[in-house]
Amino acid sequence: MRKALIVGLLTLSVASSAAADQDTLPPWTHLRPLSPSAIDLVWESMSRSSIVEDLLRQLEETGVVVYLTDSMPGAVAGPVSHLVYLSNDETTRYLLVRIDRWRSTPFERIALLAHELQHALEVAAAPEVRDAQGLAKLYRRIGWENQKDKFETEAAQMVGAQVRKQLTKGPDRRRAALSVATP
Repeated sequence: MRKALIVGLLTLSVASSAAADQDTLPPWTHLRPLSPSAIDLVWESMSRSSIVEDLLRQLEETGVVVYLTDSMPGAVAGPVSHLVYLSNDETTRYLLVRIDRWRSTPFERIALLAHELQHALEVAAAPEVRDAQGLAKLYRRIGWENQKDKFETEAAQMVGAQVRKQLTKGPDRRRAALSVATP
């Protein structure tokens, strides 16, 4: 099942890369958006938040690759974003970040991306995490469990809050544009 999911993600990644103009793809190799709207989220986040840009730079220095989707089919309640451990090989660990674009504003999606990137960096700093059980063990050690198998850390919450604050300090036109939810 896990291998089928990874093959599916890689297929989506290649398809979305082929569909997008090469000039529009983000320059990051360790963050791989899986749709045109996820690519747009990365570009928007980088242009509006130096914190997100710094998190992406840090991620590039790790042995972690993060697939990003802004789709959470069937989700009507619960977290609007989360990180999942997918797989690993000898040198790389693969994670999936999901952000629900239907239940969050563009403004909030930028903060959610920062929050989840912080989680990815927490995983990168813990080489013992090699599967979903290792991920749960890490988060029980450095954070807490909100719901069954849903974890949180103070660092990720702080990063999200810092990005929200950074975004609200932008020009009024940016705040107005970000407050309108567009899927």
